[in-house]
Amino acid sequence: MDKKVIINYIYNILYQVAKNVLSIVIVPYVLGTLGESVLGISDFASNIASWFILFGVLGVNIYGNREIAKVRDNKENLSRTFFEILFMQVLNMAVALTLFVCYSKYLVTSNNLIYYLTCLTIISNAIDISWFYFGVEYFKIVSIRNIVIKILGVALIMLLVKKPEDLWIYVIINGAGDLLGNIAMFFGLKKYISKVKFSIIDAYKHHFISTFILFIPTIANNVYNLLDQTMLGFLIEDKGEVALYKTAHSFVKMFLYFTTSLGAAMLPRIANTFYKDNNYDEVSKYINTTFKYTLFIAIPMMCGFCFVAPYFIPWYLPKQPSIVQLIQVSCPIILLISVSNVLGYQFLIPTGHNKEYTTSLIIGAVTNAIANFILIPRFLGIGAAIGSVVAEFAVMFTQFLFVRNKLKVHALGNTIKYAIAAALMSAIVVVLGNFLGASFITNAIQAVLGASIYFITLIILKEEMVFSVVEKLKQRIKRA
Repeated sequence: MDKKVIINYIYNILYQVAKNVLSIVIVPYVLGTLGESVLGISDFASNIASWFILFGVLGVNIYGNREIAKVRDNKENLSRTFFEILFMQVLNMAVALTLFVCYSKYLVTSNNLIYYLTCLTIISNAIDISWFYFGVEYFKIVSIRNIVIKILGVALIMLLVKKPEDLWIYVIINGAGDLLGNIAMFFGLKKYISKVKFSIIDAYKHHFISTFILFIPTIANNVYNLLDQTMLGFLIEDKGEVALYKTAHSFVKMFLYFTTSLGAAMLPRIANTFYKDNNYDEVSKYINTTFKYTLFIAIPMMCGFCFVAPYFIPWYLPKQPSIVQLIQVSCPIILLISVSNVLGYQFLIPTGHNKEYTTSLIIGAVTNAIANFILIPRFLGIGAAIGSVVAEFAVMFTQFLFVRNKLKVHALGNTIKYAIAAALMSAIVVVLGNFLGASFITNAIQAVLGASIYFITLIILKEEMVFSVVEKLKQRIKRA
Protein backbone atom coordinates (compact mmCIF):
# COMPACT_ATOMS: atom_id res chain seq x y z
CA MET A 1 0.00 0.00 0.00
CA ASP A 2 1.17 3.54 -0.79
CA LYS A 3 3.28 5.15 1.95
CA LYS A 4 1.20 8.36 2.02
CA VAL A 5 -2.02 6.39 2.44
CA ILE A 6 -0.46 4.49 5.34
CA ILE A 7 0.71 7.72 7.00
CA ASN A 8 -2.74 9.28 6.63
CA TYR A 9 -4.32 6.14 8.02
CA ILE A 10 -1.96 6.20 11.02
CA TYR A 11 -2.85 9.84 11.76
CA ASN A 12 -6.53 9.01 11.53
CA ILE A 13 -6.08 6.01 13.83
CA LEU A 14 -4.08 8.08 16.35
CA TYR A 15 -6.99 10.47 16.61
CA GLN A 16 -9.53 7.67 16.94
CA VAL A 17 -7.47 5.94 19.63
CA ALA A 18 -7.13 9.21 21.54
CA LYS A 19 -10.83 9.91 21.09
CA ASN A 20 -11.84 6.47 22.32
CA VAL A 21 -9.50 6.55 25.32
CA LEU A 22 -10.80 9.98 26.30
CA SER A 23 -14.40 8.83 25.82
CA ILE A 24 -13.78 5.86 28.10
CA VAL A 25 -12.46 8.28 30.73
CA ILE A 26 -15.29 10.82 30.46
CA VAL A 27 -18.43 8.66 29.97
CA PRO A 28 -18.65 7.35 33.58
CA TYR A 29 -17.96 10.85 34.91
CA VAL A 30 -20.66 12.50 32.79
CA LEU A 31 -23.26 9.81 33.47
CA GLY A 32 -22.45 9.91 37.17
CA THR A 33 -22.44 13.71 37.43
CA LEU A 34 -25.35 14.66 35.17
CA GLY A 35 -27.37 11.45 35.29
CA GLU A 36 -28.73 9.62 32.27
CA SER A 37 -32.05 11.53 32.21
CA VAL A 38 -30.37 14.95 32.20
CA LEU A 39 -27.70 13.85 29.73
CA GLY A 40 -30.49 12.51 27.53
CA ILE A 41 -31.83 16.08 27.18
CA SER A 42 -28.54 17.18 25.62
CA ASP A 43 -28.25 14.05 23.50
CA PHE A 44 -31.76 14.53 22.12
CA ALA A 45 -31.16 18.24 21.38
CA SER A 46 -27.93 17.30 19.60
CA ASN A 47 -29.80 14.63 17.64
CA ILE A 48 -32.41 17.16 16.46
CA ALA A 49 -29.66 19.64 15.53
CA SER A 50 -28.00 16.91 13.45
CA TRP A 51 -31.04 16.84 11.17
CA PHE A 52 -30.66 20.57 10.46
CA ILE A 53 -26.90 20.15 9.95
CA LEU A 54 -27.63 17.32 7.55
CA PHE A 55 -29.81 19.52 5.37
CA GLY A 56 -27.39 22.44 5.61
CA VAL A 57 -24.22 20.55 4.71
CA LEU A 58 -25.96 18.55 1.95
CA GLY A 59 -23.32 16.20 0.52
CA VAL A 60 -20.35 18.55 0.92
CA ASN A 61 -18.25 16.28 3.16
CA ILE A 62 -18.09 13.57 0.50
CA TYR A 63 -18.34 15.83 -2.54
CA GLY A 64 -15.72 18.31 -1.31
CA ASN A 65 -13.27 15.49 -0.55
CA ARG A 66 -13.71 14.04 -4.03
CA GLU A 67 -13.61 17.35 -5.94
CA ILE A 68 -10.52 18.62 -4.11
CA ALA A 69 -8.79 15.29 -4.85
CA LYS A 70 -9.55 15.74 -8.57
CA VAL A 71 -8.06 19.26 -8.88
CA ARG A 72 -5.35 19.21 -6.23
CA ASP A 73 -2.54 19.23 -8.83
CA ASN A 74 -3.65 22.65 -10.16
CA LYS A 75 -3.38 25.38 -7.52
CA GLU A 76 -5.69 27.85 -9.25
CA ASN A 77 -8.44 25.29 -9.81
CA LEU A 78 -7.90 23.96 -6.30
CA SER A 79 -8.27 27.44 -4.78
CA ARG A 80 -11.38 28.29 -6.77
CA THR A 81 -13.01 24.97 -6.00
CA PHE A 82 -12.25 25.38 -2.29
CA PHE A 83 -13.71 28.88 -2.01
CA GLU A 84 -16.79 28.04 -4.04
CA ILE A 85 -17.62 24.97 -1.97
CA LEU A 86 -16.83 26.71 1.33
CA PHE A 87 -19.01 29.76 0.71
CA MET A 88 -21.87 27.64 -0.57
CA GLN A 89 -21.56 25.53 2.59
CA VAL A 90 -21.61 28.61 4.86
CA LEU A 91 -24.70 30.07 3.18
CA ASN A 92 -26.55 26.77 3.32
CA MET A 93 -25.70 26.35 6.98
CA ALA A 94 -26.86 29.90 7.74
CA VAL A 95 -30.31 28.88 6.50
CA ALA A 96 -30.16 25.68 8.58
CA LEU A 97 -29.17 27.67 11.69
CA THR A 98 -32.07 30.08 11.22
CA LEU A 99 -34.53 27.20 10.90
CA PHE A 100 -33.14 25.47 14.00
CA VAL A 101 -33.47 28.66 16.06
CA CYS A 102 -37.10 28.94 14.92
CA TYR A 103 -37.70 25.29 15.81
CA SER A 104 -36.14 25.79 19.26
CA LYS A 105 -38.22 28.89 19.94
CA TYR A 106 -41.63 27.82 18.69
CA LEU A 107 -41.74 24.02 18.87
CA VAL A 108 -39.57 23.09 21.87
CA THR A 109 -41.61 23.26 25.09
CA SER A 110 -38.84 22.76 27.66
CA ASN A 111 -35.06 23.10 28.07
CA ASN A 112 -34.96 25.77 25.34
CA LEU A 113 -31.59 27.07 26.58
CA ILE A 114 -29.93 23.72 25.79
CA TYR A 115 -31.26 23.90 22.25
CA TYR A 116 -30.02 27.47 21.78
CA LEU A 117 -26.56 26.51 23.05
CA THR A 118 -26.54 23.56 20.64
CA CYS A 119 -26.44 26.20 17.87
CA LEU A 120 -22.67 26.28 18.47
CA THR A 121 -22.47 22.83 16.89
CA ILE A 122 -24.32 24.06 13.79
CA ILE A 123 -22.02 27.08 13.47
CA SER A 124 -19.02 24.77 13.86
CA ASN A 125 -20.22 22.59 10.99
CA ALA A 126 -20.69 25.67 8.80
CA ILE A 127 -16.94 26.29 8.75
CA ASP A 128 -15.74 22.70 8.87
CA ILE A 129 -13.16 22.27 6.09
CA SER A 130 -11.96 18.77 6.96
CA TRP A 131 -13.04 17.73 3.46
CA PHE A 132 -10.32 19.96 2.00
CA TYR A 133 -7.48 18.34 3.94
CA PHE A 134 -8.82 14.88 3.21
CA GLY A 135 -8.94 15.77 -0.49
CA VAL A 136 -5.27 16.85 -0.56
CA GLU A 137 -4.40 13.78 1.54
CA TYR A 138 -3.03 15.78 4.46
CA PHE A 139 -4.64 14.20 7.50
CA LYS A 140 -2.04 15.40 10.02
CA ILE A 141 -3.55 18.80 10.75
CA VAL A 142 -7.07 17.42 11.16
CA SER A 143 -5.94 14.61 13.46
CA ILE A 144 -3.73 16.77 15.68
CA ARG A 145 -6.38 19.45 15.91
CA ASN A 146 -9.02 16.93 16.93
CA ILE A 147 -6.77 15.32 19.55
CA VAL A 148 -5.94 18.68 21.17
CA ILE A 149 -9.59 19.77 21.21
CA LYS A 150 -10.69 16.45 22.70
CA ILE A 151 -8.12 16.62 25.51
CA LEU A 152 -9.06 20.21 26.37
CA GLY A 153 -12.76 19.36 26.24
CA VAL A 154 -12.42 16.43 28.62
CA ALA A 155 -10.30 18.49 31.01
CA LEU A 156 -12.82 21.35 31.05
CA ILE A 157 -15.78 19.01 31.57
CA MET A 158 -14.14 17.35 34.56
CA LEU A 159 -13.12 20.76 35.94
CA LEU A 160 -16.39 22.67 35.45
CA VAL A 161 -19.25 20.15 35.26
CA LYS A 162 -20.05 19.12 38.83
CA LYS A 163 -23.85 18.65 39.07
CA PRO A 164 -26.94 18.09 36.86
CA GLU A 165 -27.57 21.85 36.75
CA ASP A 166 -24.25 22.23 34.88
CA LEU A 167 -25.67 20.65 31.73
CA TRP A 168 -25.51 24.02 29.93
CA ILE A 169 -21.76 24.20 30.65
CA TYR A 170 -21.32 20.69 29.23
CA VAL A 171 -23.11 21.71 26.02
CA ILE A 172 -21.04 24.90 25.66
CA ILE A 173 -17.74 23.04 26.12
CA ASN A 174 -18.62 20.50 23.42
CA GLY A 175 -19.91 23.07 20.94
CA ALA A 176 -17.24 25.72 21.51
CA GLY A 177 -14.46 23.13 21.34
CA ASP A 178 -15.52 21.97 17.89
CA LEU A 179 -15.95 25.57 16.73
CA LEU A 180 -12.47 26.67 17.86
CA GLY A 181 -10.95 23.53 16.32
CA ASN A 182 -12.55 24.25 12.94
CA ILE A 183 -11.38 27.87 13.05
CA ALA A 184 -7.83 26.65 13.73
CA MET A 185 -7.81 24.60 10.52
CA PHE A 186 -7.93 27.75 8.39
CA PHE A 187 -4.40 28.68 9.49
CA GLY A 188 -2.94 25.77 7.49
CA LEU A 189 -4.45 26.75 4.15
CA LYS A 190 -1.74 29.14 2.92
CA LYS A 191 0.52 26.40 1.56
CA TYR A 192 -2.28 25.00 -0.60
CA ILE A 193 -4.42 27.83 -1.93
CA SER A 194 -4.05 31.37 -3.24
CA LYS A 195 -6.43 34.29 -3.71
CA VAL A 196 -8.63 33.84 -6.75
CA LYS A 197 -11.74 35.50 -8.06
CA PHE A 198 -14.90 33.49 -7.68
CA SER A 199 -18.61 34.07 -7.73
CA ILE A 200 -21.24 32.79 -5.31
CA ILE A 201 -23.57 32.40 -8.27
CA ASP A 202 -20.95 30.28 -10.05
CA ALA A 203 -20.44 28.31 -6.86
CA TYR A 204 -24.06 27.24 -6.85
CA LYS A 205 -23.98 26.62 -10.61
CA HIS A 206 -20.86 24.44 -10.37
CA HIS A 207 -21.51 22.55 -7.17
CA PHE A 208 -25.06 22.72 -5.81
CA ILE A 209 -26.60 20.07 -8.07
CA SER A 210 -23.71 17.68 -7.45
CA THR A 211 -23.78 18.17 -3.68
CA PHE A 212 -27.55 17.71 -3.75
CA ILE A 213 -27.15 14.45 -5.66
CA LEU A 214 -24.76 13.25 -2.96
CA PHE A 215 -27.11 14.68 -0.34
CA ILE A 216 -29.66 12.02 -1.25
CA PRO A 217 -27.41 9.13 -0.13
CA THR A 218 -26.20 11.25 2.79
CA ILE A 219 -29.71 11.75 4.13
CA ALA A 220 -30.56 8.11 3.45
CA ASN A 221 -27.46 7.09 5.41
CA ASN A 222 -28.23 9.43 8.27
CA VAL A 223 -31.87 8.42 8.50
CA TYR A 224 -30.87 5.18 10.15
CA ASN A 225 -28.01 6.82 12.05
CA LEU A 226 -30.25 9.54 13.50
CA LEU A 227 -33.75 8.12 13.35
CA ASP A 228 -33.17 5.60 16.16
CA GLN A 229 -32.44 8.31 18.73
CA THR A 230 -35.05 10.67 17.30
CA MET A 231 -37.82 8.08 17.58
CA LEU A 232 -36.70 7.04 21.06
CA GLY A 233 -36.79 10.68 22.15
CA PHE A 234 -40.26 11.33 20.75
CA LEU A 235 -41.81 8.04 21.83
CA ILE A 236 -40.43 7.98 25.38
CA GLU A 237 -40.92 10.78 27.90
CA ASP A 238 -37.79 9.86 29.88
CA LYS A 239 -34.83 10.90 27.70
CA GLY A 240 -32.59 8.58 29.72
CA GLU A 241 -33.27 5.80 27.20
CA VAL A 242 -31.75 8.03 24.51
CA ALA A 243 -28.59 8.49 26.58
CA LEU A 244 -28.26 4.76 27.25
CA TYR A 245 -28.79 3.86 23.61
CA LYS A 246 -26.34 6.52 22.43
CA THR A 247 -23.73 5.36 24.95
CA ALA A 248 -24.02 1.72 23.84
CA HIS A 249 -23.97 2.68 20.17
CA SER A 250 -20.93 4.90 20.74
CA PHE A 251 -19.03 2.00 22.33
CA VAL A 252 -19.76 -0.23 19.34
CA LYS A 253 -18.97 2.43 16.76
CA MET A 254 -15.65 3.35 18.34
CA PHE A 255 -14.28 0.08 16.95
CA LEU A 256 -15.42 1.03 13.47
CA TYR A 257 -12.84 3.76 13.20
CA PHE A 258 -10.06 1.20 12.80
CA THR A 259 -11.65 0.18 9.49
CA THR A 260 -13.50 3.31 8.32
CA SER A 261 -10.42 5.48 8.90
CA LEU A 262 -8.78 3.58 6.07
CA GLY A 263 -11.78 4.43 3.91
CA ALA A 264 -11.26 8.13 4.59
CA ALA A 265 -7.61 7.76 3.55
CA MET A 266 -8.42 5.71 0.45
CA LEU A 267 -11.29 7.74 -1.06
CA PRO A 268 -9.15 10.64 -2.37
CA ARG A 269 -6.47 8.22 -3.63
CA ILE A 270 -8.98 6.06 -5.51
CA ALA A 271 -10.80 9.14 -6.85
CA ASN A 272 -7.52 10.62 -8.10
CA THR A 273 -6.42 7.31 -9.66
CA PHE A 274 -9.75 6.68 -11.35
CA TYR A 275 -10.27 10.18 -12.77
CA LYS A 276 -6.72 10.37 -14.10
CA ASP A 277 -6.57 7.04 -15.93
CA ASN A 278 -10.04 5.51 -15.55
CA ASN A 279 -8.06 2.49 -14.33
CA TYR A 280 -10.37 -0.13 -12.83
CA ASP A 281 -7.51 -2.64 -12.42
CA GLU A 282 -5.53 -0.28 -10.21
CA VAL A 283 -8.66 0.55 -8.23
CA SER A 284 -9.36 -3.18 -7.77
CA LYS A 285 -5.87 -3.65 -6.31
CA TYR A 286 -6.51 -0.94 -3.73
CA ILE A 287 -9.95 -2.34 -2.87
CA ASN A 288 -8.69 -5.91 -2.45
CA THR A 289 -5.97 -4.74 -0.08
CA THR A 290 -8.37 -2.73 2.06
CA PHE A 291 -11.02 -5.47 1.94
CA LYS A 292 -8.61 -8.02 3.31
CA TYR A 293 -7.48 -5.68 6.06
CA THR A 294 -11.09 -4.76 6.89
CA LEU A 295 -12.17 -8.37 7.38
CA PHE A 296 -8.99 -9.12 9.32
CA ILE A 297 -9.79 -6.36 11.81
CA ALA A 298 -13.61 -6.20 11.84
CA ILE A 299 -14.43 -9.86 12.52
CA PRO A 300 -12.39 -10.20 15.75
CA MET A 301 -13.49 -6.74 16.96
CA MET A 302 -17.13 -7.69 16.49
CA CYS A 303 -16.77 -11.00 18.30
CA GLY A 304 -14.36 -9.74 20.94
CA PHE A 305 -16.40 -6.78 22.14
CA CYS A 306 -19.63 -8.77 22.09
CA PHE A 307 -18.20 -11.30 24.54
CA VAL A 308 -16.12 -8.84 26.60
CA ALA A 309 -19.07 -6.50 27.27
CA PRO A 310 -20.61 -8.64 30.10
CA TYR A 311 -17.30 -8.40 31.99
CA PHE A 312 -16.70 -4.71 31.15
CA ILE A 313 -19.94 -2.80 31.80
CA PRO A 314 -20.56 -4.21 35.34
CA TRP A 315 -17.45 -2.48 36.71
CA TYR A 316 -17.30 0.43 34.23
CA LEU A 317 -20.96 1.52 34.41
CA PRO A 318 -22.44 -0.50 37.29
CA LYS A 319 -25.61 1.64 37.40
CA GLN A 320 -26.42 1.02 33.72
CA PRO A 321 -26.41 -2.80 33.32
CA SER A 322 -28.87 -2.68 30.41
CA ILE A 323 -26.08 -1.30 28.20
CA VAL A 324 -24.59 -4.82 27.99
CA GLN A 325 -27.52 -6.17 26.00
CA LEU A 326 -27.66 -3.04 23.82
CA ILE A 327 -23.98 -3.51 22.97
CA GLN A 328 -24.29 -7.21 22.19
CA VAL A 329 -27.27 -6.72 19.89
CA SER A 330 -25.48 -3.85 18.10
CA CYS A 331 -22.09 -5.56 17.63
CA PRO A 332 -22.80 -7.01 14.12
CA ILE A 333 -22.81 -3.48 12.71
CA ILE A 334 -19.02 -3.42 13.23
CA LEU A 335 -18.61 -5.96 10.43
CA LEU A 336 -21.54 -4.78 8.31
CA ILE A 337 -20.54 -1.10 8.24
CA SER A 338 -16.87 -1.99 7.71
CA VAL A 339 -17.68 -4.05 4.61
CA SER A 340 -20.13 -1.49 3.19
CA ASN A 341 -17.50 1.20 3.78
CA VAL A 342 -15.22 -0.63 1.34
CA LEU A 343 -17.93 -1.34 -1.22
CA GLY A 344 -19.67 2.03 -1.06
CA TYR A 345 -17.35 4.69 0.30
CA GLN A 346 -14.14 3.36 -1.24
CA PHE A 347 -15.49 2.12 -4.57
CA LEU A 348 -18.94 3.35 -5.60
CA ILE A 349 -18.44 7.01 -4.61
CA PRO A 350 -14.92 7.71 -5.95
CA THR A 351 -15.69 5.89 -9.23
CA GLY A 352 -18.86 7.90 -9.81
CA HIS A 353 -21.48 5.21 -9.12
CA ASN A 354 -23.61 7.63 -7.12
CA LYS A 355 -26.92 6.14 -8.24
CA GLU A 356 -26.00 2.67 -6.96
CA TYR A 357 -24.65 4.08 -3.71
CA THR A 358 -27.78 6.16 -3.21
CA THR A 359 -30.06 3.21 -3.91
CA SER A 360 -28.31 1.03 -1.33
CA LEU A 361 -28.68 3.69 1.36
CA ILE A 362 -32.32 4.39 0.54
CA ILE A 363 -33.05 0.68 0.90
CA GLY A 364 -31.26 0.72 4.26
CA ALA A 365 -33.14 3.83 5.40
CA VAL A 366 -36.54 2.39 4.48
CA THR A 367 -35.66 -0.91 6.15
CA ASN A 368 -34.56 0.92 9.29
CA ALA A 369 -37.67 3.09 9.46
CA ILE A 370 -39.98 0.09 9.12
CA ALA A 371 -38.03 -1.91 11.71
CA ASN A 372 -38.04 1.03 14.13
CA PHE A 373 -41.79 1.58 13.86
CA ILE A 374 -42.37 -2.09 14.60
CA LEU A 375 -39.71 -2.72 17.25
CA ILE A 376 -39.09 0.50 19.24
CA PRO A 377 -42.58 0.81 20.82
CA ARG A 378 -42.26 -2.73 22.15
CA PHE A 379 -38.53 -3.19 22.85
CA LEU A 380 -37.29 0.43 23.22
CA GLY A 381 -33.48 0.65 22.80
CA ILE A 382 -33.13 -3.03 21.94
CA GLY A 383 -35.65 -2.55 19.14
CA ALA A 384 -33.65 0.40 17.80
CA ALA A 385 -30.45 -1.68 17.92
CA ILE A 386 -32.07 -4.54 16.00
CA GLY A 387 -33.36 -2.04 13.44
CA SER A 388 -29.84 -0.70 12.91
CA VAL A 389 -28.39 -4.17 12.37
CA VAL A 390 -31.10 -5.09 9.87
CA ALA A 391 -30.62 -1.79 8.01
CA GLU A 392 -26.84 -2.12 7.82
CA PHE A 393 -27.20 -5.65 6.44
CA ALA A 394 -29.59 -4.37 3.78
CA VAL A 395 -27.07 -1.68 2.75
CA MET A 396 -24.14 -4.09 2.60
CA PHE A 397 -26.05 -6.76 0.67
CA THR A 398 -27.39 -4.23 -1.86
CA GLN A 399 -23.93 -2.75 -2.47
CA PHE A 400 -22.50 -6.24 -2.92
CA LEU A 401 -25.08 -6.93 -5.65
CA PHE A 402 -24.09 -3.68 -7.40
CA VAL A 403 -20.32 -4.25 -7.35
CA ARG A 404 -20.17 -7.98 -8.02
CA ASN A 405 -19.83 -7.46 -11.80
CA LYS A 406 -17.72 -4.29 -11.59
CA LEU A 407 -15.12 -5.26 -9.02
CA LYS A 408 -13.02 -8.38 -8.71
CA VAL A 409 -12.77 -9.05 -4.99
CA HIS A 410 -10.41 -11.85 -3.96
CA ALA A 411 -10.23 -11.12 -0.23
CA LEU A 412 -13.44 -12.88 0.75
CA GLY A 413 -11.71 -16.27 0.74
CA ASN A 414 -9.92 -15.35 3.95
CA THR A 415 -13.20 -14.82 5.82
CA ILE A 416 -13.42 -18.44 6.98
CA LYS A 417 -9.94 -18.30 8.50
CA TYR A 418 -10.74 -15.04 10.29
CA ALA A 419 -14.02 -16.51 11.56
CA ILE A 420 -12.32 -19.65 12.93
CA ALA A 421 -9.65 -17.60 14.69
CA ALA A 422 -12.27 -15.19 16.09
CA ALA A 423 -14.38 -18.11 17.38
CA LEU A 424 -11.43 -19.57 19.30
CA MET A 425 -10.58 -16.12 20.61
CA SER A 426 -14.17 -15.62 21.80
CA ALA A 427 -14.19 -18.96 23.64
CA ILE A 428 -11.04 -17.96 25.54
CA VAL A 429 -12.55 -14.56 26.38
CA VAL A 430 -15.70 -16.14 27.85
CA VAL A 431 -13.77 -18.74 29.86
CA LEU A 432 -11.49 -16.06 31.32
CA GLY A 433 -14.45 -13.83 32.12
CA ASN A 434 -16.34 -16.57 33.94
CA PHE A 435 -13.26 -17.58 35.88
CA LEU A 436 -11.93 -14.13 36.82
CA GLY A 437 -15.14 -12.09 37.03
CA ALA A 438 -15.83 -8.55 35.81
CA SER A 439 -12.91 -6.15 36.37
CA PHE A 440 -10.37 -4.01 34.56
CA ILE A 441 -7.69 -6.67 35.07
CA THR A 442 -9.97 -9.30 33.55
CA ASN A 443 -10.56 -7.16 30.48
CA ALA A 444 -6.83 -6.51 30.06
CA ILE A 445 -6.08 -10.25 30.23
CA GLN A 446 -8.96 -11.00 27.85
CA ALA A 447 -7.60 -8.48 25.34
CA VAL A 448 -4.01 -9.75 25.45
CA LEU A 449 -4.75 -13.49 25.41
CA GLY A 450 -7.65 -13.10 22.99
CA ALA A 451 -5.52 -11.20 20.47
CA SER A 452 -2.69 -13.71 20.91
CA ILE A 453 -5.00 -16.66 20.22
CA TYR A 454 -6.36 -14.87 17.14
CA PHE A 455 -2.93 -14.24 15.64
CA ILE A 456 -1.53 -17.67 16.53
CA THR A 457 -4.54 -19.37 14.95
CA LEU A 458 -4.08 -17.38 11.75
CA ILE A 459 -0.40 -18.31 11.65
CA ILE A 460 -1.31 -21.99 12.03
CA LEU A 461 -3.91 -21.60 9.26
CA LYS A 462 -1.24 -19.86 7.15
CA GLU A 463 -3.36 -16.81 6.49
CA GLU A 464 -1.36 -14.97 3.83
CA MET A 465 -1.25 -11.47 5.35
CA VAL A 466 -0.19 -12.57 8.85
CA PHE A 467 2.00 -15.39 7.54
CA SER A 468 3.92 -13.04 5.22
CA VAL A 469 4.60 -10.66 8.12
CA VAL A 470 5.90 -13.55 10.25
CA GLU A 471 8.15 -14.75 7.43
CA LYS A 472 9.59 -11.25 6.93
CA LEU A 473 10.31 -10.99 10.65
CA LYS A 474 12.08 -14.34 10.56
CA GLN A 475 14.25 -13.21 7.65
CA ARG A 476 15.17 -9.98 9.42
CA ILE A 477 16.09 -11.90 12.58
CA LYS A 478 18.30 -14.24 10.56
CA ARG A 479 20.03 -11.30 8.84
CA ALA A 480 20.57 -9.60 12.18
